[in-house]
Amino acid sequence: MKETWRRMMALLSEHAPVTAREIRPPAPAAHVERLRDRVGLELPPELLAWWALMDGVDDQRVRGAGYLIPKGYLPLSVARAEDEYARQSQYPDPDCCTAEGTHRKQAGQDGFPFCAAILPIGRAIDGGLLCVDLRPGEYHGCVMEWYASDGIYPSDWASVTEILDEIAERLDNYVHDRELPYRERHPDISEGELSWP
Repeated sequence: MKETWRRMMALLSEHAPVTAREIRPPAPAAHVERLRDRVGLELPPELLAWWALMDGVDDQRVRGAGYLIPKGYLPLSVARAEDEYARQSQYPDPDCCTAEGTHRKQAGQDGFPFCAAILPIGRAIDGGLLCVDLRPGEYHGCVMEWYASDGIYPSDWASVTEILDEIAERLDNYVHDRELPYRERHPDISEGELSWP
């Protein structure tokens, strides 16, 4: 992950410096510990590794410059992830979340309206959340999407690592003007800001 992140940041710094400047330095360890205590579940090592490299962007201030993640997601700081978790976990999925704090559904399964084992890591401008699924099962740590109208459902990514790999690969393809597979599109970089089609 460190090598992928280093490659991404080098590409961003050269080609999308406005976006690169919005990415915060590593998350404070105290914030990560507080979040871990609040959630009370094992956080995937790759998520902890990502937060050891950066602490998101200021998602309440930044607009286009901070859309690091495809589909228009802003990476949340650990403190904002905790805020979103506290807000959304008040609405547990009655078919999943039990009063004892266990979960009837396995990681990767849909749910509505939310689930206390889903941790937000990104926010879209339209209110959607990108989340990591902390429920037990084969897909523990997979990435889910959430919208108030739809609940939680699987995303296009199996893991945080897969998100970062895609960003790095698509940026590299853009910089080198490589021909892309059918229906895949390059990111857009305009006036130093990164956006995704």
